[in-house]
Amino acid sequence: LVKNDLGYRNLLKILAHIYKKNGSLECPQVPLNVLENHSDGLIALTGGPNGPIGYLITKNQLDNAKNLANQLKSIFKDNLYFEIMRHGLKDETITEPIFLKLAYDLEVPLVATNEAYFPRREMYEAHDALICIEEKSFISQRDRNRKTPEHYFKNIKEMEDLFKDLPEAIENTIVI
Repeated sequence: LVKNDLGYRNLLKILAHIYKKNGSLECPQVPLNVLENHSDGLIALTGGPNGPIGYLITKNQLDNAKNLANQLKSIFKDNLYFEIMRHGLKDETITEPIFLKLAYDLEVPLVATNEAYFPRREMYEAHDALICIEEKSFISQRDRNRKTPEHYFKNIKEMEDLFKDLPEAIENTIVI
């Protein structure tokens, strides 16, 4: 996330690096040294269960996850936040306790986030059907891209209720 004009310029440099290296922005990967050189003015979120730390946790590479968290903390200092998501997914259940431990151990603040793919819960089935159309799959298929009914745009009250056990994660959305 961009904090200021310098952050915007640094984000553009990071995006340019990704595009030059990969030829597209489809699967962006940024080496840590590039982040190190262009982190000023940026706020970094860890990416939840699908981010690099979450990925390492789900692969049971806890030491590597901790090392990466330390590196990101070193790069972004007070501008790093552990991203906590609650859509009812298995990977969220696996990663959250470890995210909490790492965040508290490294003194990195938490932030509550919500991936929203549709505006209201009632639109889940329509969105699911659209995913199937896009990917030429069927709703009955088990092994396909799918979201949950919880991937809707939640209001403030819903987010506060969802994270009532972690009020600081909600408060940090305001800080950011």
